[in-house]
Amino acid sequence: MKTYLKSLILIFCSLVCVSFLSACTNDKMIGMPNPWKDCNDDLKCAAKVAGFEFPMTLSNYTVRAMKDMIQITYPLDETRDLVVRKSSTETNNGDISGDYNEYPIKEQVSLPNGVIVHIRRDKKLVYVMYFSAESGYYSINCDKGMTMKEVYGAYKVIAEAEEPKLPPEVDK
Repeated sequence: MKTYLKSLILIFCSLVCVSFLSACTNDKMIGMPNPWKDCNDDLKCAAKVAGFEFPMTLSNYTVRAMKDMIQITYPLDETRDLVVRKSSTETNNGDISGDYNEYPIKEQVSLPNGVIVHIRRDKKLVYVMYFSAESGYYSINCDKGMTMKEVYGAYKVIAEAEEPKLPPEVDK
């Protein structure tokens, strides 16, 4: 009888343990919550989340933000998207791209206007470009690669958006 009772208690305890363990292994992800807030095409939403503005003048883009970072994705052409990020704080030595792939060439290059940028590329295409400016840190990346001409064009879009807008001159 004692053996029977011990076996019954052991089975009961085993069932309780199994039920507790199975309750802990559901399909929900455990850990840090996703810091990004999707803002669709609402730059005001992104500015509120990030704590700063990024006055882009684009169409057909999506934007998301987290504290201290805005990310805008827009099509470069029919098959490639550019991801542009801005942050007001430096992390990862200025590379805020979020692209952790290894590329064979890492270098600093001078754009046609004299601005020095960091790029990561292979022999033909640039995949990541980043630089710092007076108003923050920027990165541009394209998982399918960009030419240097496209890198400069993307840089010019950012520079124009960030350039201080002067009031129109008043005729005297």
